[in-house]
Amino acid sequence: MLDAVSDGVVAFSPDRQIIYCNQAFLDITGLDRSDLDHGLCVAIQGADTDRETIARIDEALANGTSFDGEILNYRKSGEAFWNHLSFKPETDATGSVTHFIGISRDVTANRSTLTRFSQLERDYEFIFENVLAGIIIRDPDSRVRYINPKAREMLGLTGDTTIDAATVERGWQFLRPDGSVMPPAEFPFYRALRERATVRGVLMGHRRTFDGKIVWALCDAFLANDDKGDVAAVLVSFTDVSRLIESEQTAHAYRERFELAARASQDVIFEWNIETGAFSANEAFKNVYGYEPPEIMGPGNLDARNTVEADQHAVRDVTLKAIASGEERFSVDHMINRPDGSIGHIVIRAFIVRNPQGEALRVIGTATDIGQLSAALAALEESETRFRIIADTVSDILWDHNFETGRLWMTPDWNIKLGLEAPQEPVTTDGWVDLIDPADLEATLQSYREALKSNATQWEREYQVVGADQRKIDVAVKACILRRPDGKAYRVLGSVRDVTNLKRQQEGYSRARALEAVGQLTGGIAHDFNNLLMIILGNAELLGMSNLSDPDAESVALIGHAAENAATLTKRLLAFSGQNRLKASRVDMAALLDNMWPLLRAGLPESISVTRSIDENIWEPNVDANSLEQAIINLAMNAKDAMPNGGEISILCENHVVTDDMVPNASGLAAGRYVLLSFSDTGSGMSADVLSKAVEPYFTTKEFGKGTGLGLSTVYGFITQSGGSLTIHSEEGVGTTVNLYLTAGTGCDLHDTHDAAEARHNPAPRHHRILVVEDQPDVRSHVERLLSRLGYAVVAASDAVSALAILKEGQTFDLLYTDIIMPGGMNGQELSKAAKQIAPRMRVLFTSGYPAAAFEHLGIEDQSSINILRKPYRAKELEDAIAKAISD
Repeated sequence: MLDAVSDGVVAFSPDRQIIYCNQAFLDITGLDRSDLDHGLCVAIQGADTDRETIARIDEALANGTSFDGEILNYRKSGEAFWNHLSFKPETDATGSVTHFIGISRDVTANRSTLTRFSQLERDYEFIFENVLAGIIIRDPDSRVRYINPKAREMLGLTGDTTIDAATVERGWQFLRPDGSVMPPAEFPFYRALRERATVRGVLMGHRRTFDGKIVWALCDAFLANDDKGDVAAVLVSFTDVSRLIESEQTAHAYRERFELAARASQDVIFEWNIETGAFSANEAFKNVYGYEPPEIMGPGNLDARNTVEADQHAVRDVTLKAIASGEERFSVDHMINRPDGSIGHIVIRAFIVRNPQGEALRVIGTATDIGQLSAALAALEESETRFRIIADTVSDILWDHNFETGRLWMTPDWNIKLGLEAPQEPVTTDGWVDLIDPADLEATLQSYREALKSNATQWEREYQVVGADQRKIDVAVKACILRRPDGKAYRVLGSVRDVTNLKRQQEGYSRARALEAVGQLTGGIAHDFNNLLMIILGNAELLGMSNLSDPDAESVALIGHAAENAATLTKRLLAFSGQNRLKASRVDMAALLDNMWPLLRAGLPESISVTRSIDENIWEPNVDANSLEQAIINLAMNAKDAMPNGGEISILCENHVVTDDMVPNASGLAAGRYVLLSFSDTGSGMSADVLSKAVEPYFTTKEFGKGTGLGLSTVYGFITQSGGSLTIHSEEGVGTTVNLYLTAGTGCDLHDTHDAAEARHNPAPRHHRILVVEDQPDVRSHVERLLSRLGYAVVAASDAVSALAILKEGQTFDLLYTDIIMPGGMNGQELSKAAKQIAPRMRVLFTSGYPAAAFEHLGIEDQSSINILRKPYRAKELEDAIAKAISD
């Protein structure tokens, strides 16, 4: 009877020997009766059999307990199968286990079905998680069983919390296409349950709470029934059609505007279907032509009924020719006689709509009675064209903000004109406000709002906008405020101009003008001041040559020292104003720094470390070497004063190229090659206010008596006069960097130094005759006395005319020593030329207290080739200059 059972039945001893099995067990395991001696485990367990399940079986056998579970076994043929095994112990009267009775069932097919179902479930889950439609699976009682990410996004849900029915009904509110609230009875879910059928294509909207955006979706609801035919679940899918709805709304708005425009227009707006002949036009047709528009129009009746004889077939001929030739647009003029006797001059402008094959389908156009409005329309078109051209070509950004429509229009390429990145979306008022520098934002908005609230018709403001790269751009905004009769502002039109470069130029120009004014003042007083110093210094020297008591000699020395300091101060002022005469030459930067390094190091305390870095192939700047050394010393002393407790000085020298496309150029340099000498310290730094005045003469932050305020101003004057530029970057508590941009030389030295020439000349004998020409009596008297004391024979004249008269009398001289700039209509150089005609062999030595820049304004030529002694000078300098002039 057990052989008729489909499940395998087996009896086995505690030591796993099979005592009995039915035929079903042999069929399941593939064993023969002869194999039963091998024991249960050997017969049906294999390498892939789960070790934990085997352990549970072993434990049950050892403890004499029951077991029930599934295990992977193997038939005698080696084929794997899933075995649902259950066994229980049988005991004797003493309670000892005598044997076990087991049931074996092959569940491989069931396991495969479950595996396939599990895989299918994973596949569906993957699809639902990644599909672009929202998916919600709900139980018939409204509970949400599953909601995919897209549905969460569309409904504005966050987090992974389970959504129960109460949450559903309270939180999900939907809208009808007309914007009204959709009652739950119209939800696809409830309709599908109620109608026991699939519901498709329900358009509904949902306003998300976190951003207020309305998401429009097409919804379908599908029923899933169980084996009994009852509804087990409802699947609701959402397809986001927001963009489509927005496009339709936009198109509808355009249609409404077109219809309103067509009704309001005085021009005829028409459409002709070439294939069907259908013709439609707005109300203006009757006003223009004098009769109702036809409903059907063919090639034979394209002309108006009342066209004048001369234009009888003008419209037909032009239209058919344009259609046949493949043109897209055409226009035609024709005259008509209206029923009221008036004559109309009609201009038709039309567009031909064609299919991809080029076949004409429709003609859409306008018909305008230009009449007396021809000139006005022409002027209007010209004005519009002019506006478009101006908007496209001017550097300003034009804008128009209509408060009633909320529309903001700006010149299409506004971002390019400001050098900003292209916006992702059309600019809005909020988008523009986001660009304003936070430091200017509140004041700018307050100014704008106050202008709108007041009766003002104009508004102007300057502020900064910030680009994506954090670059700040100065803009100037000018606007015209349009108001209703009640004074309410309804529209603002204006312009935005990038004034970044202009502001920099204005700042630079203002500073340059201020510095130029100081320079002009300096040059103006230099001549008279140097003449006075000449007398003081010269007489101090003469007194020093006398036999004086020690106190008197000390007083004379102090006078001379003070005069020398005054002369040095004048030279530094002239250097600042760019009126010093510089001897430019090609300078080896490495050699210059090497030569002055000991002096530089000796002038700084040990608490300050100095490092330098020079490019291996550094160019040679074309500058005055002595002035450059003085500039470096000035910068070092400034750095020392900024680091009383020690610090670091870094000197960097590298090549620098400026090109035309480097705009804006902070250093204000013209395109070319430069040597950049950068001088950095780790000192106290400068505030913005101090930095703005750093190069002004006599400006100093040092205590009284500890600085003249001419250090940086002298460096500035030297650099600008040399054709370079100076920039300063400083931050309080961090340090200062001064960048000197020196023009790189391209040829030989501009001027040879005079040191070698001065070393070669031999002292002149003291029997020479000198003609002195000086307009200042005190200076002339002093020079006469000084030269006589040096052993020269001296004749003096007060001006050029007197000097020429002396020469014409026949007196001979070895040297003409003359001031360059003198009154009387003839300067020193002109005197020299005239004197050379009288005495060709006479040498000339010039002197002047004026700066070199003044010579150009006074017509002095060939400054580089003349011998000149600058006032004030010492007796030794005069002696050497005369000796050199006579010996050359």
